[in-house]
Amino acid sequence: MFGQTILISLAVSLTSASEAPEIHTRGWLEHARVMPSGLLMRAKLDSGAKTTSIHAEILPPEFAIDASAREESALLIGDAELDDEDMAEGDAPDDPPADEIAPIFDTSMEDPMPETITFKLTSRRGREVIYTEPVVRWVSIRRRGGGAIVRPVVNMDLCIGGIRLKGEVNLADRSGFNYPLLVGRNMLSDAGIAIDSRTIFAARKACPPIRLKTDPPE
Repeated sequence: MFGQTILISLAVSLTSASEAPEIHTRGWLEHARVMPSGLLMRAKLDSGAKTTSIHAEILPPEFAIDASAREESALLIGDAELDDEDMAEGDAPDDPPADEIAPIFDTSMEDPMPETITFKLTSRRGREVIYTEPVVRWVSIRRRGGGAIVRPVVNMDLCIGGIRLKGEVNLADRSGFNYPLLVGRNMLSDAGIAIDSRTIFAARKACPPIRLKTDPPE
């Protein structure tokens, strides 16, 4: 009976190990692409952040586009050469606190909120891509002076160091931050990414870049 117990325990352990996700180690700062457009930006990986947020410019409804039409006009090309030193230029002080960042919306959750949102993302070299996405939910952050910062949350597809990540992303005004994209635990854990806090650009594995034919090279 004792021998059977050992065998059963060993089998359970081996099964659990085989089902464990593969762990990928990346630096705290990495190259990231927003898919499927392939928009390139710098991403800060932070396991201390619960959620993921990206700097976005919210646009009026008249800028809404058909995402399928945009993807049909996309052209798959090779990765542009990246300069790690240029991407990490200057010191990287801590990001400012949230109450110093301008809100996306200065309104109340009692106001009617749109079910879709149109927004613009900009790469470090000035390339702009407009997206129209369904809003998964709205989050309201209380302000000390009263009122709330209301932010839309959308599902996004990212690629970091050859790893595809999918999940919820807050659209925020990160103009006061050092990096436009903050990747938090909600995406890191699902993708099995571990962060080496001593390293930047730990992996140069290519993401499959897709660029619009009308976009200038990065």
